[in-house]
Amino acid sequence: MGASGNGGAVRADVVVLTALEVEYRAVRAQLEDPRPVQAERGALFELGAFREGSGARTVAIHMTGPGNPGAAASVERAAALFAPRAVLFVGVAGGVKDVALGDVVAADAVYDYETGKDTETGFLPRQKTYQSAYGLVQLARLVAAGDEWQRRIRPGDDAPRPRAHVKPLAAGGRVVAHHRSDVGLRLAASAGDALAVDMEGFGFLAGAYVNQHLDALVIRGISDLLGDKGEAHDERWQPVASRHAAAFAFELISRMTMADPPKSGPAAGAGRENSRCRNSHEGAVIAESLTALAETGATTLVSAMGTDLWQGARDAVARLFRRHAQDRESGVVVLLDEDARTVGSVDGGDAGEARRELVPVWRRRLFALLTEQPEAAGDLRELVDRIGPQPSSGRQGWVQTNIARDQGTVYGVQGGNVIHYHQGMPAAPGTAGGDGQQH
Repeated sequence: MGASGNGGAVRADVVVLTALEVEYRAVRAQLEDPRPVQAERGALFELGAFREGSGARTVAIHMTGPGNPGAAASVERAAALFAPRAVLFVGVAGGVKDVALGDVVAADAVYDYETGKDTETGFLPRQKTYQSAYGLVQLARLVAAGDEWQRRIRPGDDAPRPRAHVKPLAAGGRVVAHHRSDVGLRLAASAGDALAVDMEGFGFLAGAYVNQHLDALVIRGISDLLGDKGEAHDERWQPVASRHAAAFAFELISRMTMADPPKSGPAAGAGRENSRCRNSHEGAVIAESLTALAETGATTLVSAMGTDLWQGARDAVARLFRRHAQDRESGVVVLLDEDARTVGSVDGGDAGEARRELVPVWRRRLFALLTEQPEAAGDLRELVDRIGPQPSSGRQGWVQTNIARDQGTVYGVQGGNVIHYHQGMPAAPGTAGGDGQQH
């Protein structure tokens, strides 16, 4: 079942983390013959087999306790102890919108709703965002599109048939009990596309982010909706939501591409590592490309606010969402107008600060669109090329930085000329690298 790598380390294909005992029980029920494994500094895992047909996955499980810090630390321990292909956080969450009790949400991104600046006029959110692994998000969409995962739901509830969603979550250290609470209103204003809220997802993805080649995904079952949380309600719905989340998670695990079981010896370990690195690199390249495009699009859009270019930029973004996410177009238009008014209501350095705060917000929104609808990338590139970060005369200049590496290509606009730069292979000593062409 578990194979020992160099130095006697136990290996696992996948690690599943939970916060609560009820979640842990639901995950553990999917495994055969779990046995304890002690990590450094006292952390206790269990290692079991998950069988699918003639194949099997080695799965390690661990209960982190509530909160983002514990989740982040547990990812570090799991990566060091098991060198897994993927790590999942599975458990319950509170539904914010568009979900029913018992539904499952696989998070394509998690927002930290507590980060911001507290001013005399109120709290200004400066949200940070982490994305789940691109490959796992794509696999989750495939699982959610069918009903096969529901057959893995363990007996024990008569809940309505659940649905699965692949959408963002929001995470923080507070239990959000009502839509009209301070945090509830903050979520509506700055994380309007989040379907649910939890307390560990952001820390979990932050821990995965610092571990190269470690794919991570958050999977949550909806145990309550904002406004109906209570002890009796939790006793009824937390076990149900936990079983549903576990069923979805293990259907996902069953579809993961796994290499042949690792054999002892350095060569086998190197082969497995190389395979994992290749798969992770391919997913990372795609995610990095979309992230860079979202960053450029956000910078272009926000730099146009308060300038003569704004109306054209606003209309172009509205058309982008109308074509690729029509259900969100009206909401995006409202956000565009609100943000433009914010920038237009301040002058000088305050306007620059307002723009800087808006860039990551729009980067997140555009990245979410690109991951859901990759075909939108071409339209967004065209939008950036047409508008360009060209401030009108008399306004503060903006600088857009584009970086080409690993034989990459970037395009920019300078003084009305299109600058095409290609980063070639590393130059020999004493020679120039790359080529710049002006058209």
